Amino acid sequence: MLARADLERLSEGQVVEPVELSLAEATALATTNLVTVQPGVGGWRVTAAHAVGAVRCGNLRVRVQPKVGTVQVLRLLARAHGIRGLRIDESLIEVHTDPELTVVLAALFAEEAATAMAAGPLRGYRTEDQTANVLRGRLRMREQELRRFGLPLPLEVTIDDWTADTTENRRIRAATRRLLNLPYLPAGVRARLLRTDRVLADVWAAPRGAVLPSWTSTRLNVRMHRLLLLSDLVLDQATVEHRIGDIEVHGFALSMSWLFERLVTQLLTENRGRLSLHAQRTFPLDTFGRLTIRPDLIFADRERVVAVADTKYKLMDDNGNIPNPDVYQLVTYCTRLGLAAGHLIYATDQPHRESFEIIGTGVQLGVHAVDLGRSVGEIEERVRQTLELILATQLPDSGHRPLSGG
Repeated sequence: MLARADLERLSEGQVVEPVELSLAEATALATTNLVTVQPGVGGWRVTAAHAVGAVRCGNLRVRVQPKVGTVQVLRLLARAHGIRGLRIDESLIEVHTDPELTVVLAALFAEEAATAMAAGPLRGYRTEDQTANVLRGRLRMREQELRRFGLPLPLEVTIDDWTADTTENRRIRAATRRLLNLPYLPAGVRARLLRTDRVLADVWAAPRGAVLPSWTSTRLNVRMHRLLLLSDLVLDQATVEHRIGDIEVHGFALSMSWLFERLVTQLLTENRGRLSLHAQRTFPLDTFGRLTIRPDLIFADRERVVAVADTKYKLMDDNGNIPNPDVYQLVTYCTRLGLAAGHLIYATDQPHRESFEIIGTGVQLGVHAVDLGRSVGEIEERVRQTLELILATQLPDSGHRPLSGG
């Protein structure tokens, strides 16, 4: 029987058994999406498939480290959100040789917040409709008549307040509070996050589950751009925070499959030129629309599909062969979309320059490799080369199907 402490030292893709867990702990852990938990012989079988992060289920702590390293994952995550040139000073953010993703993210956010808000939080005008006993702002004549039936008070008004309670600051404070809820943050990082939260004390604190509006990049909020992008990064991720029975669950679980798809999509979008790029677009497969396909990536020239690709965060087999189901999937996509070529993009360091002619279909299958262990610059160049190869294999537009799916 493995010790429960072994769950704090898991690596991506690792399987451990048997592990001593209560039924309540196993149930709570299975809801985190960080690991899968199954009954085994003499205990529980815990599999760290392709998610990384750390969670706490009551008194149980589970941590999964990525294959490419925590700092590299954070660089890739930032790049996938459009943050360029992210530099992580490990001495500044006080990470050790085997840092936890949540700790690095929280420390980086705290440092950026301290820099961006050194002169205080960003202020701006917020337009709100209010009911007041004195005239402030603009009187809403229609609402006054419909709601007050000619009474002079109270007044229905619209006011423009110069305030720190802006959309940008609401997102920053929500991200700050989400990070503060993560378990096992170092005292120094937690103190800096609490300082940020105090600076934003006049900003509305969004309750759990609230949907915050997105922010818009302007010249007025330019000094907050990196912090706002980091806030998006925090708010968009799979923060785990719920209760299963008597067990409270807190933590952070990041799907590496999602990260790889998001990163490739972002980099392809930046290099697509005049083409449009559509992620996860659904097309009917049969005449009545009962069956559908949903390719990861579709390239279109105006209203014509010109290329299709799928991202795969999984390894080829020991002989460098690609899994048959991946081939079946792409052949179906190409047949449905009227394309002569399909493309698989794997997160692997195994180059695979061979293409496949699929018998009886007229479809050529291209396989491309993107090594996530490389520098961000090398990954950007590799994705750019992949896009060139994808577009070079396409036939003239006459054979392509419309983007509408008809």
